Amino acid sequence: MPLLYGCFACTVSLDSTPHHHWRTMAPSKSLTPAAKQQLILNHLRASRTCHTLKDLEKCLPAVASINGMQVKDYIQALTDDGKLHVEKIGSGNWYWAWEGEEQKEREKVKNSLVKELEKLEKVVLELEERKTAALTEIGNSGGDEEHERETLLARKAQGEAEVMRLKVEEESYLDGGAGGGIERKGEDIKRWKVEAEMWTDNIYVLEEYLRKIAGGDRETVEAVKRECYGEEYVEGEGLRELQF
Repeated sequence: MPLLYGCFACTVSLDSTPHHHWRTMAPSKSLTPAAKQQLILNHLRASRTCHTLKDLEKCLPAVASINGMQVKDYIQALTDDGKLHVEKIGSGNWYWAWEGEEQKEREKVKNSLVKELEKLEKVVLELEERKTAALTEIGNSGGDEEHERETLLARKAQGEAEVMRLKVEEESYLDGGAGGGIERKGEDIKRWKVEAEMWTDNIYVLEEYLRKIAGGDRETVEAVKRECYGEEYVEGEGLRELQF
């Protein structure tokens, strides 16, 4: 609280303080609301002090090319998003935003994305192991359908190449060398989930082939699935459903 009360001492009258040192030219009126919010945040961080709503209604129209009636809405939106701090002191609210908070928020988002990537890598590795085990079991079961076996082995090679590519991408993200920022990482997480579901479908295709070469012998099929899936096998259901 002493920091906030100190704002009374460091806040100066906006009527007597020139604003030209906060900006070099008026912002374009065609800016998006998000861009205008960023201009407002930049101004408040650069000011290094606290402001009343009345102060902001005087200075922000020139800072972000908005009219005075919109100031309250923009301030409320920034407050709701947690980008702008507010505290009631006396009869009014005081607003402030400090340098460095944006970087902390980005680090928080980055750490969250890294955890998601690690989780997806584990899922992809799990699918690879299941697929390899199923193909190995099928290869040991014999049968004269060589063409179908070759097709499945080709799929296996393709899957291994895809998993290797995903691992390289994941390592690049963890090292910070993939580029593209947080938005790119978010898009890739969605794509990885789709690919994980695709390889799950491939496992189901292999199950159908197993039923075919087993001649419809349900007990044999279930025994092979139980052996391949291990702890991932659910009695009466088969392969445990993946959890993202």
